[in-house]
Order: sequence, then structure tokens, then C-alpha cells
Amino acid sequence: MLRLPTLLACLLTPCLSAAAEAGPAALVAGLKRELPARTPYTEVRFAQMFDRPLVARGELEYLGAGRLGKRVDVPYAETTTIADGQVKVQRGTRAPREIALGQIPELEGFLRGFSALLGGDADTLARDFELTTRGDGAHWQLSLAPKDTRLRRRVKSIVVDGAQAAARCFTINDADGDSSVMLVESLAATELPKPLTPHNLDLICRGVLAK
Repeated sequence: MLRLPTLLACLLTPCLSAAAEAGPAALVAGLKRELPARTPYTEVRFAQMFDRPLVARGELEYLGAGRLGKRVDVPYAETTTIADGQVKVQRGTRAPREIALGQIPELEGFLRGFSALLGGDADTLARDFELTTRGDGAHWQLSLAPKDTRLRRRVKSIVVDGAQAAARCFTINDADGDSSVMLVESLAATELPKPLTPHNLDLICRGVLAK
């Protein structure tokens, strides 16, 4: 099944106010993107069912409300697109798999909030998430906590880390204890820390551990 991190990771790199203390509305307003918006990424997935982190690299794409894309280049070839109420996954030369968003109500609600985020609409976003901010220009953090009960069963929290006028990382903490960290733009090609742990990635996202 398509994981929510696939969507969240498409937040891409925004231009944000340098002062996180301005509050959620100011930060969300700065997240509005000119279309098309694309960025390279590195995703690290920590799952209890695996004995080591899973690492993938590729490109993310946002083409407007309800239109998202993710291309995986390494360690396999896969393309996921969301458009016109449909999710389509194409891996290698296999036949594509499709599913209607209406069959995944929590995913549809997440997409609605995500579109509001990239549209710079804090009021609409606040209907689906509790928003909090902290930090300053050197490092700011925007946290989103789902209000919808169905979404909370899947996602505990979403955290966006950034510095000055750019987002650096998107971390999705799943309700079951798994997590996913996406490093974007300037951090997409960074050398991953050893050992590769959530703590060490957090240090990179906060600029404490040099890339």
C-alpha cells in the first residue's frame, strides 16, 4: 500500500520567513510554491520489521492541488503519481497499479491538508492539523499533529525542519513507532551519518552534525 511518507515528502523546498517565532501562519504562508516544483531527495525509512534502515533516492514533484509525484531511482525504479483522484504506482516494466483516493479516506484527507500547506493556506491546514512552531532563523521547526482519528491511527506527527529560507528535512513519525526521514534540496546528496540512526539524522536536519 502507498505510504503516507510518499506524499508528505513532496513538500519540497519553500521560501520561509527567517523568524519561526512569527508563528505557524507566517511559516505556512512561506511554503507556497511556484509550479512546477521539483526537488531531489534521499529517504531513510526506519521500520521495526527490518533489521536495518531502508534508503532510497530520487526526485519529488508538486504540480498543483491534488497532483503529486515521486520517482525512485535507487535502489530500484518506481514512479508514483497522484492526480484526478487516482493513485498510480509503476515499478520497472510491471503493469501499473491504480487505486481511487476515495477508497483511502485518511489519505484523501491528508492530501487535502497537504495541498493547503503548499498553497500557503494556514486556515485550511489548521482544520486538519494542530500546528506548532519553534526555533529561529538558524533552525526553525514546524510540527503538524493530525486531528482526524483515522489519520492519527497511521501518523503520530509530521515535522518539517529548516534553516533560514529553506526546508531541510521532513520527518514522519508513524503511530506504530516506525518513522521516515526525507532530506531534500541541499541535503539530498549529503553523506549519510554512521551509524545511520534517527538521532544522527535529526542532528543533520538541525544543522548540529555537519553534512
